Amino acid sequence: MEYKLGKMLKSLKNQLFYSLTAVCLLGFSMHLMAQENTDTRWNPVLNKNEFVNPVIQGFFPDPSVVRVGEDYYCVNSTFEYFPGIIISHSKDLINWKQIGHVFTKSEEFDLTKYWDGMGVWAPDISYYNGEFYVFYCMVQLKKDRSYNVRGNYMVKSKNILGPWSKPIQITDNGNDPSHFVDVNGEHYMLYAAGIPQGNGTKIVKLNKDANSIVDGPYWIETEGKKAAPEGPHLLYKSGYYYLTMAASGGLFNGHHMLVARSKNVLGPYENSPYNPLLTQKNTAGINFHQGHGKLFKTQLDEWFTMVLSQRWLPSASTEKRYQKGVSQLGRETSLIRLNWTQDGWPVDEPSRQPLDIAIKPKLKEAKVINNYSDEFNNPKLNIPWQFRRNPLYANFSLTEKKGNLRLYSGDFDIDTLLGRNLILQRERWLKYTASTKLSFEPKTTEQAGLTCYYDTKTYARLGWQKGKHGDWELSLEEMKYGIPVVRKLTSIRKVSHLFLRLRVNKLIRVFEYSYDNKNWLSAGEILDASYLSDQGTPNWGFMGMMVGLYSFNRGSGNKIPADFDWFKIADYK
Repeated sequence: MEYKLGKMLKSLKNQLFYSLTAVCLLGFSMHLMAQENTDTRWNPVLNKNEFVNPVIQGFFPDPSVVRVGEDYYCVNSTFEYFPGIIISHSKDLINWKQIGHVFTKSEEFDLTKYWDGMGVWAPDISYYNGEFYVFYCMVQLKKDRSYNVRGNYMVKSKNILGPWSKPIQITDNGNDPSHFVDVNGEHYMLYAAGIPQGNGTKIVKLNKDANSIVDGPYWIETEGKKAAPEGPHLLYKSGYYYLTMAASGGLFNGHHMLVARSKNVLGPYENSPYNPLLTQKNTAGINFHQGHGKLFKTQLDEWFTMVLSQRWLPSASTEKRYQKGVSQLGRETSLIRLNWTQDGWPVDEPSRQPLDIAIKPKLKEAKVINNYSDEFNNPKLNIPWQFRRNPLYANFSLTEKKGNLRLYSGDFDIDTLLGRNLILQRERWLKYTASTKLSFEPKTTEQAGLTCYYDTKTYARLGWQKGKHGDWELSLEEMKYGIPVVRKLTSIRKVSHLFLRLRVNKLIRVFEYSYDNKNWLSAGEILDASYLSDQGTPNWGFMGMMVGLYSFNRGSGNKIPADFDWFKIADYK
């Protein structure tokens, strides 16, 4: 559960922590994580009626929101991670609970061949006539565009929790599709043409089941020649069709939102005189690179959009790629309040700190619980967990050893696409502590442990393994821009189990171990983890940092069980 605590009294924070500790001791697997609250820039003192962005922290890019009655549902990109397309729910637009995924059956959604940062891009959720629709694209793209395969798909369900229909491919080109239903009930799909083709947006008319094209595509061109506008959405209001789009100024620096309107769904569209609709102009702001927003109205007639945004940390690194700073948590989701001008254009509402701090919606507060910690007592993992690509179920069990997650050591390391023996969840905080209890008995080259993971070219990990002389040791390893480094080796006693802990304080990461979960010993530290960020990968930097557990055998072929008794997320100490 995510509270925006601001600068609450230290005693209140301590009271909350000890209360939660008592709950854990009683056997509950919930954990209420407080938003990191010691940075006055990113956690300013708020008035009672204010909120601070992002409202969904961590790796939650490309949001799309739909309101059904008094309920709000948001979907976000998941790329090569499984289950695919995460779904979150809120009553007040500030507190969001992860409730499920669109794709949960591995055999029906193969992600095994998708490269880092590829797979599911920019899903859109809509609701019409009793059914939820999710449109999304599948992308396999090299940076030099020597390989560029894309396609847009649709699934639907009468229940937000599924089951969802089998995917139907609508186009074999383009990306970032969205669904629009006109006032006469006609269905349309918009999508970005995709670099290098696109100077605009394409639109097609669909049949009544929204599963095939009956007319088009047509071009909707706005703003002249721009670099592949993305994330297009349509809204009909007061006789006008409003088109919003993103990324016409680039994916990262200069990312912003544009708006245009027309009396005809196919255009021509005129550009707003107030463009860009959203862009961060305050260099000392909290959130930057806003985009991928769909406009919507609450049941109380307030207007908002939810957009991706990034928070950047200053880096001490002298490497050029980090000179502008690093986005440790990746692309997150922010809520932006909107107004309409007298001449009928949407603009962001003036606030104390534009795009960062705004007045809360006039909706009743509805706090939620997200179970980040996991006791592994249930037959299913908690919803925040993700597999990197499809899981190898033969190497994974929650039942073989009761109350434990068992990961058998896989044949491939986590630096390859084939290395799938790890489970991860999004880092949601700039400061936090993660710990686990691990039982393991390495025979030859096997290793199991705790990892901070971005992709195959970017991670850090603390692994329990057998040393060269037959002793046991902990190995702190880094993968920095595709270059592996063993940072520190620590000899340990031959024991049945160990406690491993990670303490993250922004770009400082401290790794520790314990024999009793009370007295902690150093296993090494990373004082400048700038590379553990969007900027630290030679691959596409579209995602965000993850934290989790892994086990592999370095080619020995041995299937050694690594039993994780629990995984806990706590406030930084």
